[in-house]
Amino acid sequence: MSINLPELESTEVAVAVAPSGRRHSRIPGMDAMRATSGFQRGMLVAGIVIVLFFAVVAIFAPLLAPYGFNDASANGKFFIRLSPPSGQHWFGVASGGEDVLSQVIYGARTALEVIILAVVLSIVIGVPLGLVSGYLGGWLDRVLVLITDSLFAFPSLLLAIIVSISINHGQNTQGGGILSAAISITVVYVPQYFRVVRNATVAAREEPYVEAARAIGAPPRVLMTRYLFGNVVQSVPVIATLNAGDAILTLAGLGFLGYGIEPSAGAEWGYELSKAVSDAGNGQWWTSLYPGLAIVLIVVGVTLVGESLNDVLNPLLRTAKVTDVELPALEAGSYRER
Repeated sequence: MSINLPELESTEVAVAVAPSGRRHSRIPGMDAMRATSGFQRGMLVAGIVIVLFFAVVAIFAPLLAPYGFNDASANGKFFIRLSPPSGQHWFGVASGGEDVLSQVIYGARTALEVIILAVVLSIVIGVPLGLVSGYLGGWLDRVLVLITDSLFAFPSLLLAIIVSISINHGQNTQGGGILSAAISITVVYVPQYFRVVRNATVAAREEPYVEAARAIGAPPRVLMTRYLFGNVVQSVPVIATLNAGDAILTLAGLGFLGYGIEPSAGAEWGYELSKAVSDAGNGQWWTSLYPGLAIVLIVVGVTLVGESLNDVLNPLLRTAKVTDVELPALEAGSYRER
């Protein structure tokens, strides 16, 4: 007995081929850029432009600055102290005879070096601690959580000052170099990475894929590095970006109070502001305006990038365009109340 099956009509199946623009780009940040639109994209672009501007200024500081950050003379002729902006000194001259423009440019280099070093150290220390503490649990987890909670109890600037004094052997005036300033800021931000990664690890360690790997005999080191690490560090780039803006303010606060970069080691915007306090009262506005403006601009740029990335990478904050739904028109008398 044979059964005649109906003939299938040949239909054209349109294979959806993603356009080349939809593929994952090899350019860092390009996928995040494509995920934004409208005002959010404008914020991200503005932040990236500001950050790139300061990065270029910092990298090419020796080429862009007309003088050294501590130079008070050129060609054997001393600069006139507290002279206003002019063709020779675009941002004026500070009370010590230094060119303000050169101090601002070299201050960008100092800020970039300290912030990159502090954020990298915070990630290197905080992420592994959070991963191990969240997976192993027990007394180790309780001790580490107690320590980080104790660090959270301190105001961030006060904690940075205490660490800076400890590093400089109890000297409370004119802190050390770039490394000591970076370590002072690192201690402030390590607990944030630890808590975020630790909480994500606690939630992920009981997932089925981790249980399956554990059932086949995978050791804890393999579980943490191969199965947990990639799933618990997704928010770390956003935290690092937001912390960078906050770290700039902490560095400026340390410099303003005299616990930051040693003046002979590098230019620092907070320290320049502290020297310009008396100048502002006497009408010499240029010594405080430009370092303060540089702090505000770079913090705004980094914050715009961090907030935009947070909106893109966090699905709970991701905004979707609401489209109007068009319903078919009802015929007259088709609607009957039940």
